[in-house]
Amino acid sequence: MAGAPTKSLPSASWPAPGETRPAPTPPASLPEPVPGLRGLTAYAVPKHPSPIDLPLHGNEGPPPPAALFDTLRDPEVLRRYPSAAPLEAFLAASLGVSKDRVLVTAGADEALDRAFRTFLQAGDEVVLPSPTFVMLPHYAKVVGATVRAPAWPSEAFPEDEVLAATNDKTKVIALVSPNNPTGAIIPFETMVRVAAHAPQAAVLVDFAYIETADTDPTAEVLGTIPNALVFRTLSKVWGLAGLRVGYVVGPEPMIRALRAAGPPFSVTAPSVALALAHLTPGGPGEQRMRAYVAAVRAERALLFSTLAEVGISPVESQANFVFGKFAQDSHARWFRDGLAGLGIGIRIFPGEPGLSDGMRMTCPGDAAQTTRLIDAIRAVVRPTRRVEGPAALDAFLSEGGRGAWYFGSDLASLAKARQAGLVPIGLAEPETEIAARMYSQGVARVVRDSNDIAESLL
Repeated sequence: MAGAPTKSLPSASWPAPGETRPAPTPPASLPEPVPGLRGLTAYAVPKHPSPIDLPLHGNEGPPPPAALFDTLRDPEVLRRYPSAAPLEAFLAASLGVSKDRVLVTAGADEALDRAFRTFLQAGDEVVLPSPTFVMLPHYAKVVGATVRAPAWPSEAFPEDEVLAATNDKTKVIALVSPNNPTGAIIPFETMVRVAAHAPQAAVLVDFAYIETADTDPTAEVLGTIPNALVFRTLSKVWGLAGLRVGYVVGPEPMIRALRAAGPPFSVTAPSVALALAHLTPGGPGEQRMRAYVAAVRAERALLFSTLAEVGISPVESQANFVFGKFAQDSHARWFRDGLAGLGIGIRIFPGEPGLSDGMRMTCPGDAAQTTRLIDAIRAVVRPTRRVEGPAALDAFLSEGGRGAWYFGSDLASLAKARQAGLVPIGLAEPETEIAARMYSQGVARVVRDSNDIAESLL
């Protein structure tokens, strides 16, 4: 109103330049998270401190063609809120289903999270054959569901145990095939029997790695099992993990519920555009995917036989990785450390029940990298010799020696050994500045004495 006095806002009382103020007194207690989150920690992969140039711990696929990024020339892609509808329509047509049966999400992880929140609540039960994808029990705990985990340690799926674990309280059954982290598969006929045994449950069929399996029963699952949801991703064989694009396919009412369970714009417009371009039938993306799948299938057999040869117990895999078990947990840790000393990163599972004595490595999808990996496996597990000191290193290399462990205390010789394919092990006091510098040069471990890792020999 004209002539009305204006109210002045209180002036901000900022510290003057150079002035400091005491931190506010923290409250006696902070808000507590919901019960399902208490005691849970965020997902994190334990990694070795040495620099890694061949990462084989994440199961990513081949690099996409650089020309793919030409898709993003239109600034409107960034300006407007995204729509995943074009990608959902493309995927639906590819699968031969209506578009209202497909939901695109920020990776298959988001779709799985939505499914757990949609079909489970506190007091319900979920059946998760174990080991399984690490986030599945996490999602179950967040919603307060009870996890039943029949053991699935090797190739044969525990059908009888899974059927015995289901009851009237079972609202979700998760079937991961090929399984993560073992690579074992679930026969389609088994899926049918499990789903029929619990018609009240949502059957979550995680096919993240199905492209590298011998067969892809997606169409059969969607056409035969009325309570099934199929989860797929572009993060693995398609090589687009950084885009975070996955999708779930199933009955329209179940997909409608999943759509309501999450945010409206979870997948970015650049991700949708790049995914559509990469999936073009017959295009360079599909060509790279098919070449990668062919390479993986050959590499799996070679890695399986190599692991068995050196005393590791591998599982027959149909994924783009191979899983192996050791006689004891310390062997798994040394295997991870030794490969890191040669610049290769793999996944181990410290502290995880049933997995702490195991490891998982991605198939490189490249002949030269596979040769490098196999040479490194043999050097880590069955070294030809233990070499100590720069003079012995030079003599060993002049003789054409390879596949050894090298113990040294100076950074130059450790770097030289790593470059030559010897597993570099630093001799120093652990947890010191020089130890940290040794790790920056790529050592597998820092020990006081060369006998300190004798127990890690397989």
